[in-house]
Amino acid sequence: MRFTRSLLALAAAAVTVAMPTEAAEPAGYRVVSSIKTDGQGAIQGLRVDQAARRLYVARAGAVEVVDIDSDKKVGQVAVKGGATAVAVASDLRRGFAASASDNSITIFDLSTLQVLKTVKSTGTEPSALEYEPVSKRVFVANARDGKLTVLGAESGDIVGSIALGGKLRGIGSDTRGDVFVADVERNVLHVVRTKDLSSRGSIATWPATKPTALTVDDKERRIYVSTGSGRLVVIDPDIGQMVGYVPIGSGDAGIAAQYAPNRFVRLFVPSADGALTVVQNAKLTASVESKLPSSGSRSTAVAVDGKSGRAYLAGGSEVLVLNK
Repeated sequence: MRFTRSLLALAAAAVTVAMPTEAAEPAGYRVVSSIKTDGQGAIQGLRVDQAARRLYVARAGAVEVVDIDSDKKVGQVAVKGGATAVAVASDLRRGFAASASDNSITIFDLSTLQVLKTVKSTGTEPSALEYEPVSKRVFVANARDGKLTVLGAESGDIVGSIALGGKLRGIGSDTRGDVFVADVERNVLHVVRTKDLSSRGSIATWPATKPTALTVDDKERRIYVSTGSGRLVVIDPDIGQMVGYVPIGSGDAGIAAQYAPNRFVRLFVPSADGALTVVQNAKLTASVESKLPSSGSRSTAVAVDGKSGRAYLAGGSEVLVLNK
């Protein structure tokens, strides 16, 4: 069964969706502190390893590693070119950093932070990474030429590639054998089977356009997609269509999800206009919890620590820490 739906069918489904709710006041989360970094260039990606209590900061020439209990830098990983994204395979003690300028993926040891291997992507401008623990594969979204590169997480070898077309940005996976890849040019999520890398079609992000980042709530079967058109779209992957949306800031947007034991709690969605929208989840209904009109950053790189509830947002030469 293919996921593509006509606009008419989507419009009919959207009639039953509750309208998004705005927060009365921009209260709630705010910048409470910052973590200084000493690398060069803008921070392009953030990733929290909650179990190891580490924050990985991707930037030019390196991935800086921060202890999130002390907010102190504990090391770094050398990366060719500018690091754009980080993925962590905690079960394999492996980390992966994409370099868009070098078209490569650096594989490193999580314990020693030593580089184990650097491999060239099958596509151009790798922009997002996703480790899928069931297949033990790392999926790499290449922004410029629409190719999805696949690595064996243990070996670090390229094990496959699929040409999806468009311009690929965010990527996420579920535990049922699917990977979802945002296509900012075609306004869809590509759906790819992890087992044989076959395409299962696509899901439209209508009424939003320019999908840039996503996260998958596998338990409640929802995909949350931040877009460049001022909307966070909620998609049901089982029926292949939009089931709701929430207003966010304008321009490209990032996304990070906070989970409590056994349930999804909230999303942190920074936009290129500097706004940070915090979206809460209640009974499968997403709504704005609070909004920070100006976070002091125009970056879309964001991560969250589910244990402390703190969110991390890329600043100019520092990482901004947000909390209530």
